[in-house]
Amino acid sequence: MSAVLHDVAVGLQTGGIFFYKALWSILFGVCVTAIIDVFVNKEKMAGMLGGRGPKTVGIAAGLGAASSACTFGAVSISQALYKKGASTEATLAFALASTNIVFELAVLIYVLLGGAVLAGELLSGLMLIVIMYTLVHLTLPVKTFELARRRLQERDKGTSSAMRRLTDVGIWHRIADRYFRTLNRIGKSVAFGFFAAGFIAALMPARVWTVLFLAPRGFLAILENAMLGIGVGMLSMIGSIGIVPFAAALAVGGVGFPGVLGCIVADLITIPVLNVWRRFFGARATAYITVILFTSMVGSTVLITYIFRQFGWLPTALKTGPTTHFHFHLNYTLMLNVLFLGITLALWTVKNFGEAKQNAQA
Repeated sequence: MSAVLHDVAVGLQTGGIFFYKALWSILFGVCVTAIIDVFVNKEKMAGMLGGRGPKTVGIAAGLGAASSACTFGAVSISQALYKKGASTEATLAFALASTNIVFELAVLIYVLLGGAVLAGELLSGLMLIVIMYTLVHLTLPVKTFELARRRLQERDKGTSSAMRRLTDVGIWHRIADRYFRTLNRIGKSVAFGFFAAGFIAALMPARVWTVLFLAPRGFLAILENAMLGIGVGMLSMIGSIGIVPFAAALAVGGVGFPGVLGCIVADLITIPVLNVWRRFFGARATAYITVILFTSMVGSTVLITYIFRQFGWLPTALKTGPTTHFHFHLNYTLMLNVLFLGITLALWTVKNFGEAKQNAQA
């Protein structure tokens, strides 16, 4: 029993170290996302995304990059755009960009895994969109997705009054509201991701990963790493940026660049997220989306690995940020954590004040 309790304590401690090191980057990213989200008009966005050409997909990717990194939020916004007339290509491009080419994700990857993985993830996100667009443009089952759009439109009732109410309150209250909505959406996933990562990094024998993931030297080994990394990401049950510390735990265990990168890009097809796709688009459309996204993720991960190898950018050893050893210091991590916890407290005060004012006027 004492050995089990010791293992649990070590896992919790390691997860806590991961969380402490990354807390400021999460709060910083969510704050930036909330500010951007307040100024993005979803109705106008949908009107710009009806075409199926590269220009429309490029616009969708740009808008997605300016949106939230919360995977569940990204799928929700994507279905709203599709319901209002966005094409399938633009809808998926938006979803991919909003979960792979966004600010808060970039900061967290840099903090936990370093610049090489960050560069690989951002370039992989762009390549994902190119591969996805090519596949969808050639193979889209139009009738299946037309049916999905009609079903979404039939369910679109009774949601506008709450949004109108939000536009009546002050801008800082709206930012605070988005900030805490995003934290609520990603909170459980992120917490689970960090503590699952802690247990994996502290307790999983490294030989388990070295047996599963081949040394990524030849094409077949790189392909195996990419597919297995994506598969592990899918089965992790973690969405949003919570998958980043999980990927960092793989790196601690000795998994190479393509396996870690594949895990990170898999967040749009984790099992809970696939269930959200299914609720919005139906089973047949979701099966198609899964195949397209999985294929695109594998292709982009393999290509980025080869490009980085060709130019000598492939890291020989991945930075893994926090480890199982930790000493408390008065450093930038502590100061940034205090700063952004203070900002969180200020936004919480603004949110409560705005809600009290609304209730008084009701």
